[in-house]
Amino acid sequence: RRPPHTATAFSVAVLLACLQDAAGAPSGDGFCQGENADKICCKGGKGLLLPIFKCEDEWDRGLRAFLYIAGLLWCFLGVAVLSDTFMAGIEAITNSTYKKKVPRRTEDGKAELDEYGKVVIDEVDEPVWNAAVANLTLMALGSSTPEILLSIIEIVGGGFYAGDLGPGTVVGSASFNLYVITGICMMALEAGQLRKIEGLSVYALTASHSLLAYVWLALVVTVISPDVVEWWEALVTFLAMPWLVTLVYCAD
Repeated sequence: RRPPHTATAFSVAVLLACLQDAAGAPSGDGFCQGENADKICCKGGKGLLLPIFKCEDEWDRGLRAFLYIAGLLWCFLGVAVLSDTFMAGIEAITNSTYKKKVPRRTEDGKAELDEYGKVVIDEVDEPVWNAAVANLTLMALGSSTPEILLSIIEIVGGGFYAGDLGPGTVVGSASFNLYVITGICMMALEAGQLRKIEGLSVYALTASHSLLAYVWLALVVTVISPDVVEWWEALVTFLAMPWLVTLVYCAD
């Protein structure tokens, strides 16, 4: 599982801009003006974590940019390792089974009897988790954890005002999953091979609710309460998840 690529690209772009201006004018000129004055690479600028030291803004900006990029790549690698481990654990949970006793059936559907007239019982492996529910809950949570955590950190650190990283990361990740991954999966098939959607009812439910989610969010931020998310709107959005899981479980 990849880390939040949109946030990483944005951060690298900011740091490269600092590198480009490192040999230029003092902090009051060049890059560090207007909206850029509060960037972490400018004197007096501060982010959620950086600068770590009070005297850090007095260091050479080229050196700071190098250290920030090195730290960013280290975090990038750490998130990748943790995400892979987390996903492996979730896969182990969703693939767990239990023994279930079921009567053996004949070709005509009747229970098969042994020589003593008793029903023959077989033990079969049954999944603990319903596959559709597991995909909508555990698997989705595991694959989206980096985006969720980044959004939470940004929204809390920004005084509950939406920033650029959180929404951009979520939208970017969804676009990547929808277009790039789907396209690669289609290209990976050899000539003449076909794939078929077996659970059409589950597919229809998830697809329709995905579209409704975008419509609902657009109404929230543009029509119902422009530029503001009310608590009841957030609650309705949250409750849509167990509603969808229940419908998918019943359909499956």
